[in-house]
Amino acid sequence: MKLNVLKNKLHNIKKMGFIKTHRAGNTGIGKTLEDLLGIKENNIPLPDIDEIAELKSYRKEATSMMTLFTLEPLPVGGDRDRMLLDGFGYSKRNNKRSKELHSTLSCKRYNNQNLKLSVEKDKIRVKGKGRRLNIYWDMASVEKKFSAKLPALIYVLADTNIDEGYEYFNFNEAYFLEGFSFELFKKRVKNDDIMVDFRMYYRPNGSVRNHGTGFRIKMKKLDDCYSKKIKLL
Repeated sequence: MKLNVLKNKLHNIKKMGFIKTHRAGNTGIGKTLEDLLGIKENNIPLPDIDEIAELKSYRKEATSMMTLFTLEPLPVGGDRDRMLLDGFGYSKRNNKRSKELHSTLSCKRYNNQNLKLSVEKDKIRVKGKGRRLNIYWDMASVEKKFSAKLPALIYVLADTNIDEGYEYFNFNEAYFLEGFSFELFKKRVKNDDIMVDFRMYYRPNGSVRNHGTGFRIKMKKLDDCYSKKIKLL
């Protein structure tokens, strides 16, 4: 699909006004837009710029965060997760887990588990309050992960309406983003627009279950990670 073809399709979709969702629930907005654009996967091949652009659609009023990617910190191995669980994990009475750690880390303050992030020149480091840790992501790995996952982005916004229990979307704003800037990414981490989620626990047999460490971003700040922004709609 050429970028100008995509732009024309989006203008035609905008003219349709409010469109009834093609699927109930939170994922309805993405399903509806994909169907209207005539694509089966959640990406758009754009041969004229030699990229594959990820398609993202958002409700304008949404305040939730989206997961950019999952990436485990260094050092590699289960000892790292055990150190986090033993030092900062907690127990709940309503399950059989001796320790679990579902924790969102940001830069500006320590969270309830006494963990936070710190951005250095070549690392994003995990800091523990009153405890020295050597857990971090090197910048090269983070940049490689982001560039592989989201080299370019089609970012579509919609107004929403509910009528007789059904959600309707008016897709009326869209941008094409490329030129990932890691300096902008680091700035978003420092400003708490990008946060990190730990999701792990001890199984009853004592082994660790890690659901993947996620980098999450405030939806309206996603375009601030790219150096080039083209308004499509």
